Amino acid sequence: MPRPSSPGGGASPPKTAELRALVAALSPDVRTTVVPGLVDEIVERIRAAIPAYARPPGSAYNHVIRTAVERNVLGFLDWLADPARPLDRRDELCRKMGAFEVMEGRPLTVIQSAYRAATQVAWSRIRAMLDDRVASVLAVSALAEAVITYMDDAAALSREGYERAKAEACDGRAAARLALLRALVGPASSAGPDPAADWPLPDEVTLVALPSGTLPVCPLLDADVLLDPEDPAPYLLVPGPLTGDRRAMLEAALAGERAAVGLTVPRARAADSLRWARRLLDLKDVLHDGTLTLCEDHLMSLWLLADGALMDQMTRRGLAPLAPLSERRRLPLVDTLAVWLRTRAPATRISEELGVHVQTVRYRMRVLEHLLGDELADPGTRFAIEAALRTHRLSARSLDARPAPCPPGTGT
Repeated sequence: MPRPSSPGGGASPPKTAELRALVAALSPDVRTTVVPGLVDEIVERIRAAIPAYARPPGSAYNHVIRTAVERNVLGFLDWLADPARPLDRRDELCRKMGAFEVMEGRPLTVIQSAYRAATQVAWSRIRAMLDDRVASVLAVSALAEAVITYMDDAAALSREGYERAKAEACDGRAAARLALLRALVGPASSAGPDPAADWPLPDEVTLVALPSGTLPVCPLLDADVLLDPEDPAPYLLVPGPLTGDRRAMLEAALAGERAAVGLTVPRARAADSLRWARRLLDLKDVLHDGTLTLCEDHLMSLWLLADGALMDQMTRRGLAPLAPLSERRRLPLVDTLAVWLRTRAPATRISEELGVHVQTVRYRMRVLEHLLGDELADPGTRFAIEAALRTHRLSARSLDARPAPCPPGTGT
């Protein structure tokens, strides 16, 4: 699609044979050899020139600036190579950067200054690269025009996002979306379409729980993702399922912060998705997969840990016959029982998994059969014992200890 140089016009790179030859002559691995250093240089110049952007290098704020610079630099290379190639992600991020300025309460001139600083650094680096090449005045002039055209386009997109955000703040769309979000996750979800929100109701939703006091980098969120920043336990609503693209978006917006993702559910069950996500977040010491932890990866664990007191009673009752044993004797028996319940494998395989002699396994199984009797033959009892052992293992992860489960006041 044509690249707009302003909200009402269209432009492509200057079409000259000299420019095409110059672009073709540039190093084919410029994306790996030049872009990373150029992005670093632009970010540092912006942070040095504009106090409002001078945040710590590792902060989420700095992360969003770097992402915007990198996406614009790579977009420029794509635009030169193929002016018809869509740059939708770059365009949307530029608009969001403008909207972010409104959220931060800054005038439009601040981000415009950032674009000017970026243009100066980019052109300085390009001229340094051209010093080692034979390039005609016409080609250099065309390339300079391309840089200015592209950056004017980016600045115009940010201005568009800024003005739109200003208008939304006035017309109440943000407030309407927040009210709609809260209605969706309310105790009796009966939210209906709200024209003021300009947000079509999806059939399915996925809720994401954030730690208290944590907020994502808003410009990196997709435009249709809703956020309640005022809740003591902040959360997001993602329309539809968590696709690969949605997950990448969330990880970028979280900038290293943790979050828990609930199950994708029908819209009317949004509160359930949020409740499960928050429960998973509460279990961060037990269930933790990195930045994003997904409920769908821990369904059994969530169920087993849903009622700790009840599961503790199941553990104590199910393993009561082992309680009189000392911990030294009880631990190996519990380990062997857990593997047998999970695999129902012969002694030879269990011995391989436990790393003990097969005769040791057979001895332990005879002791377990003596202590538990016919209970091991009952499917219901086996299920209860296995659930209890799984719960014990999950709980032990957060304790940095592994006492064998047994009823209170027993075992030596």
